[in-house]
This record gives sequence, structure tokens and C-alpha cells, in this order.
Amino acid sequence: METLYKYSQFNIIAKETDDKLLLYNTYSLHYRWLNKFDFDDIHNKKNISTGDVPIYLAEEGFIVPTSLDEIQRLKDDVKEHHKKADFMFLSIFTTLACNYRCSYCFEQAHLCQTEHMTKETADEMIAFIKRRYAEHSFTRPLKIKWFGGEPLLNMKIIRYISKELNNNHIKFSAKMYTNGRLLTKETALELKDLGVTDEVVIPIDGLAPTYAKLKGCTEDDFYKTIQNIKDCEDILKIVLHINVSETSKNDVEALLHFIRSECQIRSYIQIVSIAPQNTDEIREDNHIAYDDFQKVSDILKNKPKVSKRSLCCEGCCPDYYAIGPKGELYICGHLIGQKEYIVGNIKDRSERIDRTGTIWDIDRIIDDCGSCPILPLCLGNCTAERYLDHIDCESKKRTQVVIKKLLKLVQS
Repeated sequence: METLYKYSQFNIIAKETDDKLLLYNTYSLHYRWLNKFDFDDIHNKKNISTGDVPIYLAEEGFIVPTSLDEIQRLKDDVKEHHKKADFMFLSIFTTLACNYRCSYCFEQAHLCQTEHMTKETADEMIAFIKRRYAEHSFTRPLKIKWFGGEPLLNMKIIRYISKELNNNHIKFSAKMYTNGRLLTKETALELKDLGVTDEVVIPIDGLAPTYAKLKGCTEDDFYKTIQNIKDCEDILKIVLHINVSETSKNDVEALLHFIRSECQIRSYIQIVSIAPQNTDEIREDNHIAYDDFQKVSDILKNKPKVSKRSLCCEGCCPDYYAIGPKGELYICGHLIGQKEYIVGNIKDRSERIDRTGTIWDIDRIIDDCGSCPILPLCLGNCTAERYLDHIDCESKKRTQVVIKKLLKLVQS
């Protein structure tokens, strides 16, 4: 029996001329110029026969079987990915103490000077990891993200946990988020030996005056951090985040010149927008309009590429846990320090946290975004921002950005 097809709901018309158009499918990631006749043969039609239209339209996902539920396929893809992931992923908050006071920090109201993870809590966490690996029989190494506060303020616990994991024959790799002020060459060498072989993310949010203003530190701290990056980038895989706000957006071009040309720093750079989190007001120093961010991000002039498929945020993954300094468990790292979102403790938990019915339920997220043509590329974006901070994902603007990237790629 012949398979009949319909127009995919994830098609986007990226550009149109008198006789042809550029069609992009955000699920298959295929794009192709179609003549208007072929497009008219598939658009808003059901029961399309591949005998009547070019076969590549079906092969590249521009048309899909009429029996296919594209939303359900997306849900199944994510769930299948979770099944195959076969590893545990932890964000470990070694301390809520910090040597900076970034005005946009999502933990701003929860930072303190004294709360450090202790050896006793670390031992309980090792036991928690062993219980989870014994129950699930994970075959792939544990993934760790060291976080804080400033994680290097509790370097001794990073050292202790890493060595205990090795002593218990638990394979792992780690990444770190640090402001970089304490990242000396000696510390970098030790971190590498302790398994920090994935990214080390360091925010550089502006030139010295802006940096000091946004981070509640001194201009000397800016220059010391830059020197630390130069000293350590051949040891660790450093990624620089330029977190852009209304306050810092005018610094970006000069900052890039300073980093690349004057300092000769080679580390990978990402331009990241600041979103207001855990605050009821949008201040100029912790927010940037989406349109303005896109203009700033173009300064980086990265090689154009088509967006990749998303497989949801960390919080949606069934074997992801954010662990606070006292061993408290959260579904999402953005919630650290907010007691109302604690879902357990490492002392008494070995089973998965059930996401069903929560804002991290992937079925709910996909259903809520089901009419968006770029859903396969973002899967609702950040869950905490959307449902807890009520930040509009600005779908139409995001779609235009996807089109802009595609056109750059086609023209390159």
C-alpha cells in the first residue's frame, strides 16, 4: 500500500523570490531551494503521493507520512535519548560563598560567606552516587559540573571528592563554572589531574570599569583574571562567556579586540544574553532586549552554521541532580538556595526524581510549544526562565534569527 504524505509542521520558509523559495525543516535540519510549483504541490495538502512530487521532499523531511504525529515523535526522540544516555550528571555546589557579587547572578539573594560543603556531606554524596550506579548499572562515566558561589573557594572539597571517586573506581569527567579570579596555573594543573577535562567556563562581562561594576569587584580583579586565563588556557579547556546586558553591550567589540589582539588569548568565546532570574524587576544591569542581543552577538562573526537539534535542558534529564552544600537535592541548578524547591537529600535518596507532572515533564513542555515551528531546535528553551521567571521565549524573533543564520550559511 502506498504511503501518503503531508506538509511538515516544522517547515520554515526562509526566503522567497518570484519563482522559488528556500525551505528549512527544523526537525530534519535539511534546507533546499524549491521551485514554486513543487512547493504549491505540498503546501497545506494532505495525501501527497511521492509519485507526484520529487522523492527528496520525503527523504529530507519536508513532507512526512500522514499517519505520523510529529509532536509525539519529538517526545519519543527525547525519551529515547534519555534511555541511551546511560550516565549520571551532577551539578555540585561546593559552596554558596563567593568573592564577587555579580548584579545579575541568579543566586544573588542566596549567597553567603560561610556555607561550604563538608567532608561528611561529601562522603554522603559518594554513597549516593554509588547507590544510584548500583541501582541503574550505568555504563558510561559520571559527569560533574563544579559550581558555586565560587567553587574554588572550596578547593579542598573538590580535591577530596575527586580522589574518593577514584578510590571507589567511579569513572568521571568534570567541567567547572568559575569567575577565574582564583584560577592560578598551579590550581589549573591540579584541576586537570582531578578530572576537570571538560570545559572551564569563565565570564568576562566587559572591560575593566564595566566588569568591576557588574561583578562588585575591582578593576585589578579584571586584569588578574585575564592574566589567569592566559596562564591556564594551555592546561584547561577554557570557554569565555561574554554575558551581555544593557550595561555591557557597548563594551563587546572593544573587549573582543582586547582579548584577541592585545592579550593574544585563544580560548573559545561565546556571547551570552543575561536574563533576569529570581527577581521581580528587570534592571538595566541584568537584562538585554532580544533584538539588541542579536545585534551584539553578530560582532563575534562566528562561522555560520545551521542550528542543531535540542534534547531539552538539564533539569528534564531523569538522571540529573543539582546538589547543594548541605546535600540538598534540586531538579534545576537555578533553584539552589531556595528551600521551597528542595526535592530530597543525598542522605536518604537513591531513586530517580520523578519529573512527571512537573514543569520539567518533557511531554508538558512539548505540548505547550507544539505550534512553534522551531520547537525541535530549543524544546522550550530554559524551563526555569519560562515557568518560574515567566520570561517570554519570543518565538517569532527566535524564528527570524534561525532564518538569518540559515541565509548566512547559504550565502557563505
